[in-house]
Amino acid sequence: MIADDLAANGGAPVPQLVVPDAVFVDRRIVAPGEPHLVWPAGVALSLERSGGELVVRYDRPPSEQAIRDFREAAGDMLGDLRWNDVTLVLRPAAGWRMDARVVGPVLIVGFALVAADTDDAQAAPADPARELAHAAIEADLAAGYPGRGRRQAQALLARDPGDTRAARLLADARAIDGDAAGAARGYRALAADDRSARRTIAAGGGTAAMGLVAREGGDLGQVEASLRADVPVADAVAMGGGLRHLQSRVDTPEGRRDRAATVADASLAVALGDAARLQLLASAALDDGVTGGGARITYGPAEAQWRLTLTRHMPDYATPAQVLAGGYLSRAALGATYRLGSGLVAQGEVGLNRYGLAGERAASDTVTLSAGLEYLIRRRYPLLGLSYRVEAEYVRRALLDADGAMAIPLADRENHTVQAMLGEALGAVQLTGLAGWTVDRFGGDGPNASLALAAPIGLVWRVEASGGLTSISRPGFSGQQLFGRAVLTRSLGRPR
Repeated sequence: MIADDLAANGGAPVPQLVVPDAVFVDRRIVAPGEPHLVWPAGVALSLERSGGELVVRYDRPPSEQAIRDFREAAGDMLGDLRWNDVTLVLRPAAGWRMDARVVGPVLIVGFALVAADTDDAQAAPADPARELAHAAIEADLAAGYPGRGRRQAQALLARDPGDTRAARLLADARAIDGDAAGAARGYRALAADDRSARRTIAAGGGTAAMGLVAREGGDLGQVEASLRADVPVADAVAMGGGLRHLQSRVDTPEGRRDRAATVADASLAVALGDAARLQLLASAALDDGVTGGGARITYGPAEAQWRLTLTRHMPDYATPAQVLAGGYLSRAALGATYRLGSGLVAQGEVGLNRYGLAGERAASDTVTLSAGLEYLIRRRYPLLGLSYRVEAEYVRRALLDADGAMAIPLADRENHTVQAMLGEALGAVQLTGLAGWTVDRFGGDGPNASLALAAPIGLVWRVEASGGLTSISRPGFSGQQLFGRAVLTRSLGRPR
């Protein structure tokens, strides 16, 4: 059929041929005039305008041949084209302006000359060295190196504070590195109005979350409901607090016993610069009077980070004995994450743990070890990956009760797990599936399988859910266990 559409330069209506999406998959069929960029059939495209740029988001990237065809069709009118697995950014050449529309899996871009007396026509020509530096930063961010990208963007801004592209890349790097407040300040300064920036701006004002976690396995089953809020009180300081209510079931030789516990948590987080962050923790069990506190410090960006955790007497209900009598855990742990390549990440942590019961001295000391490698085989959707992980705990000392049994029964465990990962995007919804097998060196093995979902809802809401089966033994949970988790988060800031 024929439909009227306004030309990209604002002229009189021109006829537009509307055909089924599948027709555009054949790149031999190209309408004359405006350049077309064609994705495979069924791809969901969204178009945003940011300054003089066009930003296209998708769940599957275009082919390299489609990119080459578009570049050839656009010719000298196209100034810059950057793309990765989920985003494509277009910028017109000096002296041109552009607009675009989406028809099914096709992006149609219209270019028009800028009048000689406009500000755009007087714009300085692009600096090739600067463009190359911008592209290098974008490549670092896409490959998972936000720290390196942040440093490069800061160096560009030190030389030219008016480089708005570098300022945007700096805000993007902070967002990828988990610094929502810093990223939000950068986006506000740029008056960024694309959806991704507005979501980060909203999150920079704090978050409130409601969660539900269920665990079932062995002699212990638990359901935990939680409420938590974290809000900034200064540029580098945030406060948080929450309540957790646990309902536990313990199967004993005398029969089933049910216990409830409510725990109040508080935290104070301080950014000690771009490289270091300190978090002070406090926690109190309202039912049995156990109170504790501690600190956690992280140093370095996401691709090369050290973590140190020191806590004392924190309420803990990991084992049946602690559920029935009230319990606590003191812990000292040192961990690190290091990205060995764009698709390969190594993680590790060693910890010293002291388990105890309410009103009594420590009952058991253990050493824990967790380490692993994650390899992303395919970076485009569907994502494909493999991982290996070891999770171990070795009992070093155990207090015996009057009957000669361990006050807190614990056993040595050393779980080796291999898993395959498959990830897919359905619009803004991210789905991740994991499947693999676990072998415990001290006896036992079994399957692991899980499915996780993460989806933004508008600009201020986000839902995350996961569930599955695991055979990784833990204190209080031996053999196979079922688990489920759901969290609904609301950003407290204004999205503009």
